Amino acid sequence: MTKRSTATKNNVFHTFVTLGPIGYLPYAPGTYGSALACLLLYFLPSVFAHPLFVFIFIVVTLIVLNNLAFEGKDPRYIIIDEVAGMFVTMAGHNITLFSLLAGFVLFRFFDIKKPYPIKRVETLRQGYGIVGDDVVAGVFANIIIIIGERILT
Repeated sequence: MTKRSTATKNNVFHTFVTLGPIGYLPYAPGTYGSALACLLLYFLPSVFAHPLFVFIFIVVTLIVLNNLAFEGKDPRYIIIDEVAGMFVTMAGHNITLFSLLAGFVLFRFFDIKKPYPIKRVETLRQGYGIVGDDVVAGVFANIIIIIGERILT
């Protein structure tokens, strides 16, 4: 691969993992990335909340992250992991404004507080820690939504 094609590939990958300029917002870029995921889920729920899509999205995200070099463990401008976490949060659920709001709040809570084992998963090397903690936070949020649905119905 030539230097130019490598640079182009890295620019595309970088744009993917930062969601363009969103990752560089000065305050709470992860929250904005999660909100963008909510919009995608709301307008195209049959695509973005489908478990197979979520799995493929996580695999692609891991591949991209493992092809890029980062100066830190989980740079704050990398926010594609928040999108993956929100997709996991809502996977298999009926998408409504209420469920999205609940999922958003729960996911952000688990992603920010990082209770065990989320904090431990974050220590994994390369893209596995970057994406892994958000996937586990999404699983926790998904389970709470399932429990809430069972209680309310």
